[in-house]
Amino acid sequence: MTQQLVSYFLAVYLIGSIPVGDLLARLFHRESVLKPGEWTTKDSGDVFRILGMKLGLLVTVLDILKGWLAISPLLVNLARPTPDQAVWVMCLGGVLAVFGHCHSIFLGFRGGKGLAPTAGVLFTILPVPAFVSFLFWAAISFWGLSVRPGAVSAAGVMPIASILYIYFIAPEKLDFLYVVAALSIFTMWEYRVNLLSYMGFGATTPPPPPNPASQPSESDPSASTGSK
Repeated sequence: MTQQLVSYFLAVYLIGSIPVGDLLARLFHRESVLKPGEWTTKDSGDVFRILGMKLGLLVTVLDILKGWLAISPLLVNLARPTPDQAVWVMCLGGVLAVFGHCHSIFLGFRGGKGLAPTAGVLFTILPVPAFVSFLFWAAISFWGLSVRPGAVSAAGVMPIASILYIYFIAPEKLDFLYVVAALSIFTMWEYRVNLLSYMGFGATTPPPPPNPASQPSESDPSASTGSK
């Protein structure tokens, strides 16, 4: 049993670690989708600019499928869990797939923010709250012209929507709240820099250097005498 569990957890981590965007960028001879000197990919807008709309959408779909595949019966059955273990094994597998996406062993433990595989996991286990969270993400992203405030907001909405859905409609899915909480906290952590900046704790941007053209030259008499 232990060997099967280890095999399953390793498999879902490696699936999550597959750097789809980076592989397609290399295959089609595009510039890197990784930020130089950082542990994450470039912003979604930059990735779509580099790859183009069609490849960008393909990467998004494949990353979503990572989350779905990680908790599909095809892989969960590798662990051979008992009925009592199935839920927590599946939930932990989903978290590991998202972790692998964000900290890929193939990229020196760099990666994306995990939004797409998280969506794949949540839509599989709790489609209704996930759809509500998706609508919230889409509205905030469109309004803010960036996926980052939408992602942070959706990570906060998902637990609330899940609690209400489970309490009033699907109490048998109570155990899924653990993976919702884990992925929401993980998303907040991955977007922590953006979250702190929204709260006013981000680093301030230094003022631009003075324009050399506006500085008096040595040959300018006013440089030594001063202008009156």
